[in-house]
This record gives sequence, structure tokens and C-alpha cells, in this order.
Amino acid sequence: MKIKKYLPATLITLSILAVITFVATTVLAKKNDNTICEGIYINSVDVGGMTKEQAEEAVGAYLEELESRTLTVAIDKHTVKITLRELGLVAEENEVVEEAANIGKTGNFIKRYKEIKNLENQRLDLSIPIHLDKTLVENFVTEKCSAFDIPAENASLKRENGVFVVGEDKTGRKVVADETVGKIVARVEKDWDYQDIFMEAVVMDEEPEFPKEVVELCKDKLGSFSTTYATSSASRANNLANGARLINGSIIWPGETFSTGGTLSPITAENGYSMAGAYQNGQVVDSIGGGVCQVATTLYNAALLAEIEIAERSNHSMIVGYVEPSMDAAIAGTYKDLKLKNNTDVPLYIEAATVGRTITFTIYGHETRDTVNRKIEYVSKVLKVIDPGKEKITEDPTKPTDYRVVTQSAHKGYQAELWKVVYENGVEVSREKVNSSSYAAEPAYVTVGTKEEDEEKDKDKKKDKDKNKNDKTDKAEEETPEESEEPEETPSDEDVETEE
Repeated sequence: MKIKKYLPATLITLSILAVITFVATTVLAKKNDNTICEGIYINSVDVGGMTKEQAEEAVGAYLEELESRTLTVAIDKHTVKITLRELGLVAEENEVVEEAANIGKTGNFIKRYKEIKNLENQRLDLSIPIHLDKTLVENFVTEKCSAFDIPAENASLKRENGVFVVGEDKTGRKVVADETVGKIVARVEKDWDYQDIFMEAVVMDEEPEFPKEVVELCKDKLGSFSTTYATSSASRANNLANGARLINGSIIWPGETFSTGGTLSPITAENGYSMAGAYQNGQVVDSIGGGVCQVATTLYNAALLAEIEIAERSNHSMIVGYVEPSMDAAIAGTYKDLKLKNNTDVPLYIEAATVGRTITFTIYGHETRDTVNRKIEYVSKVLKVIDPGKEKITEDPTKPTDYRVVTQSAHKGYQAELWKVVYENGVEVSREKVNSSSYAAEPAYVTVGTKEEDEEKDKDKKKDKDKNKNDKTDKAEEETPEESEEPEETPSDEDVETEE
């Protein structure tokens, strides 16, 4: 009876021991096996039954195939293709292979046995984390995809026969770079079937910054100013006409800064300029482009009357004669320029013309000022006049003692200010200083002869019986009119600054 009583318990115990023994045997057998459990895949690679080293090799070969996969991006009707290798594809395969090799081999017996049995019923797919080099993706999008951008076009503006002609604006198309980069990265790193990829770039319409309805507002005369060059040489007159030609038709868009020097450059014969008088180191010299500062000065005064922003302006080193002190603007190399900034919401149009030895600049835009009751004027105020001092003498030993030629006339120096005065209904309401200018004084430069007649020459003259006694003097060699004349350019023409 006792045997029958304990028999069921014994059978249960034996069964449990048998199960434990089987599980232990299975687990221990797999633990001692250096191959990966069957039923494990890394991406699409079956690594079951492989050693860790074999799996790493197989996965590495697979990743090389992935690197050769192509990404094709469509931009409207255009496409751009690149390999994922070129986009810096990086995979963390070693960690995944290690994970695969540890399945069924780590943890307690029950965990290991469960992992092994699960693989008998269902395959296990492990994914390799894949990343792209975002910098390379950004470069691809900005350099290759954005190359097919269609920029928006502002309405065109020109003036023909005294009338403004405004052309149509155009809407553009552009790749949204940051969104396209994000789309590419997300597709590869999170939603990739490991095949070649085709996708469309993120694009958007780009409206013109200044559409036709804005450009059409540029029709009002804001300021106009003229100066004369009636006494200038033909070469200087050519330079003024050439400068006007280069600037005529220039448009300053809202927020943009216009460089007069940049527009007139290069100051070369190839760009239409001639040699004419210029200021250099306190003297007047012949220089290519002499006269262009009168172009800048005339434009400066037109801009003052238009009341647009003067971003940069410099006075001459010495006074000029075609405007009052402080009303001039000099151009010199890279260190003196006249820059105008459009501080309005409408394009500014610059018109330039030379007629009858007069140069005129007119600036057009959208008039918002009270032109009926409000008036402005600019007043030059001289604070100090500086005497040029004694003339500077240069001796020429090749010329006789009665030789004397003024090679450069004297220039007085000035300290001056320019003031803007505003009137409303004929009453002054404001007075504002625009600039302060200093002009150097320069003495006259004179060349005199120092050559003495020798005694033998005097004796020969006395022995000449055919000459009249009144003509037998120690008179110096007579000069031609060309040698005794002053330089052709007057102070009003000697306006171009040049680099020292």
C-alpha cells in the first residue's frame, strides 16, 4: 500500500528531472557550440549555424552591397543620383553580430532554453542600425539638388524716351534644403527596404521680392542736380560722359547699397577713360579717369535732394571749383567712395545725362514727402580759410635766370560744413549738419632757371658788328608760349583723387 501511495509522486519527480535534464542538455549543448542559433537573420542575411567570425564576414559583404545602393532624388523634371557610400553610410554591424551570437547562450537556463525553442517556431530578424553622414547629405542637397532651383525674378525696370517701362515678375521654384535633408536621412535610417531609393525633393514656390506692383511705384522724381564742365579739356569731358554712361540706368533695390566707385570701375582705358588732371599728394597730375569725381559729386547732390541715405562719402584732399565746399564727393582707389543706400520700400532708379558740357543726375522713386508745403536746401558754411603760404621754388640749371614758370597754381585750404535746412510753409523748422570737410592748402609751385651766360659768349656777342647795340644785352634765352603757360586744367577741373 505504501508503494502505491508514493508511486505518483515518484513519477512526477522523475518526469521533472527528465525535463530538467533535457533542458540542461539542450542549453549546455548550445552553450558549448560556437555557432549562432538557427533561425537568426541579420537584416536579410541568414547567420544561423555560422560562427561569429563567419557572420561578421557575411554581414560585411552584405553591407558593401548596401553601400552601392543608389539614391535618386527628383526635382520637378530633373533627377540627381548618388550612392549611399558617397553619403557616408555607416552601419553598427558588430554589435548586432554579437547580439546574435549571444542568443541562447547567456542568462539563466530557462531564458536560454526559451530563446532556443522560440527559434524553432519563428525566425528572429535583427536589424543593423544604419546612419548617414548628415554633412555629406547637406552638401549633396545644396550642391546637386538645389542646382535646379529656378530663382524668382523681380519685375524689370528701365526708362525709354522719358517713360518708365516695367516688365513682368516671375515666380520661382526652390528646393527646401533642410526638409529634403531630413527626408533623406529618415528614409535611410528608419524606413528603408535596403533596395535602391527613389524619392522627390521637398520644393516650394518662391515669390519675387519686388513684384510688378511694387516696382511700378518707382515713377516720381526725388532729386536732380547738375554741374558744368564748360572749361574742361576734351579728355576730361570724355571721362565725365563715360562715367555718366556707366551709372545711367542703375537700380538700387530696397535695402541695397550702391557703390559709385564700384560702378565706375575699372578706371582704365579699356573701360572708356582718358588721361586728365587729378589730385595726387597735393599736386595736380595727369591720371587715367581724371574728372570722375565730378560724376560722384553730381550724384551726391542729387542723392541729398532725394533724401536717401548716404552710407559713405569723402571730401577731396583740396578744394574743387564746380560746387561749394562740403558739397563734393571724392573717388579714390578702395579708400574713398560714394555709397548710397536705398532706405525706402521701392526701387530707386538713377538717370544720368551729359548735354552741352553739363552733367545731370536724377534719382527716381516713390514720393512720400510733402512736396507742396515742405522744401529743403543745403547750405555750405566755411569755418576757416587757410592761406596757401609761400610758393615752392624748383631750380632748373638748364634754364636761363629769367626763366620762371608756375607749374601749379596755389590752392587755399578750407574747413567747412554742409547743413540741411527744412522749411514748412516757408518757415524754417529744422537745421541739421550733414558733414564736416577739411581741404588742404597748397602753395604755388614755380620752376626758375639758374643757368648763367658764360663770358666768352658775351664777348662774341659784342664783336658781332651786324647786330644793333640795343640788342647786345645779357638777355636769357626766350621761352616759347607753351613753356610759360600754366597747366591746362584749372582748379575746378583737378578733382580726381588718386592713391598715394
